[in-house]
Amino acid sequence: MAHVQGSAHLAFDPPGPGSWLLDAVHMPRPFSRYHGTLFPSAMFAGFSECCSRYGLLLDGLQYSMVQGLGYFQVIPAEPESVPERFGKAEKALASKLWRSDLDRWDREVKPAAVKQHMALQAIDPSKLSDEELGHHIERCTEHLSRMVKQHHAFNAAAMLPVGDFIASVSEWTGLPPSAFMPVLRGFSPVSAGHLGELDQLVAAIRANPQALALLASSAEPGDILARLRSAPGDVGAAATAYLDIVSYRLLDSLDLGDATAIEVPEVLVSSLRMAVDKGAPDSSHAGRAEVEKLRERVPAEHRANFDELLEEARHMSRMRDERGLYSDVWAAGIARRALLELGNRLVAQGRLHEAAHIVGCDPDEVRALLSGATSPGADELAERADDRASLHASDAPPFLGEPPHGPPPLDGLPPAVARLMRAMGTAVGALFEPSQATSDAGTVRGTSASPGTHTGIARVINGPAEFGRLQQGDVLVTATTTEAFNIVLPLIGALVTDTGGLLSHAAIVSREYGIPGVVGCKVATSQIKDGARITVNGTTGEITPA
Repeated sequence: MAHVQGSAHLAFDPPGPGSWLLDAVHMPRPFSRYHGTLFPSAMFAGFSECCSRYGLLLDGLQYSMVQGLGYFQVIPAEPESVPERFGKAEKALASKLWRSDLDRWDREVKPAAVKQHMALQAIDPSKLSDEELGHHIERCTEHLSRMVKQHHAFNAAAMLPVGDFIASVSEWTGLPPSAFMPVLRGFSPVSAGHLGELDQLVAAIRANPQALALLASSAEPGDILARLRSAPGDVGAAATAYLDIVSYRLLDSLDLGDATAIEVPEVLVSSLRMAVDKGAPDSSHAGRAEVEKLRERVPAEHRANFDELLEEARHMSRMRDERGLYSDVWAAGIARRALLELGNRLVAQGRLHEAAHIVGCDPDEVRALLSGATSPGADELAERADDRASLHASDAPPFLGEPPHGPPPLDGLPPAVARLMRAMGTAVGALFEPSQATSDAGTVRGTSASPGTHTGIARVINGPAEFGRLQQGDVLVTATTTEAFNIVLPLIGALVTDTGGLLSHAAIVSREYGIPGVVGCKVATSQIKDGARITVNGTTGEITPA
């Protein structure tokens, strides 16, 4: 049994046999009880589905929540399925199955998901009776579970091409991945916060003096957004289209226990002001000379393969963020909205201290409260909220149970399945592995994720509700980021995280937007002081006082 230092009442027992690894990259804070109840089974179902389709010798990742934090272990494929998977892997590699997955995503899956989001979002929970609200919460919960599964059903498509590229180029050149990952920059506009609807809104505001004056005014941010939405003509139509897409996305989390964008309207307004002033965000493309310099390091006999792998990795880059943004990041925000309405009603009845405490219930407890149950009570849910707020992944053991061991050797496997397993292992490693660099009193060190230097004010952000403190040009220092973070990206000048590797979301978005990024620092949020003036060197992976 392990205990968190300073929180001795919290026991961290292994949830089962074997080794369980802490996922601090996606869960720097404990998941809410509501979301944490849904996530493990839905995530496993989606990942297992894509592992089978691609012939991977995995059945996916099994998550278990321990004190709200996610611990996972790799589940191997059942032995009897292995011969069939050998054939699937060969076909997947020969046909570039990820391309057909992306085509299916564009033609069928994403449009259907957006339609479902919009239909649920169009229902105003405050207008529903208690009985109707209960049914609405159930629909939102079922939708969220489907969307978690959908997100992870596309894991292989998002990870295999880039993992294959990293593993092969590292082998051919001897370079560390940090030296060549920038050549993938520029092929995931959504990771830089780009939306066609934002382009249209920016153009409409620029053409309308009244809208420009409103945006520049000192009115409350929420009022500015409401008045833009209700404006006549092109401005109102464009504002509605944009806000319908972004308002109920989680701002920087995968958990419905955290804020949506519309709950921090100052972030939306600040980002919109910057887009109107400087242009809507877009990716920073890698230059041809940059690619050619890397290509020259590749032995001549492998250059044609290099070209092909680079094309595949670039072609699939946007899948990394789109599969979350258009699936569970949006669905979770819609479910949160419905739950908060229930929370508001329980507060009015004296049965809850704060509406947001409702996410500390599991789905069965929510159903019980809707039926008039008095347990869990307001004090208990307030205590659960305090416990969640006080615990961070940095306080928890990095693994539970047996010490971690490396993956089994790939020797003797058929070439196709060996290549895909190497690609998946490389991608997973590049997602989770923090830097091995050591920080000292004067310098915080991590993995160089995006080159360049920037000097600015450090904003140490502990959760999405604090994003309103960000000012243009600040350095965001945080434990981790997710796909939903893209809305605030245009505001910052550099990005520093405690967790994650070269394929973590923070690394990808800093490259896409062309800002310096250093990830996996481990001690950034504890060592860098909020409000300090610092210099981030994304080329060397160092952060120093300015």
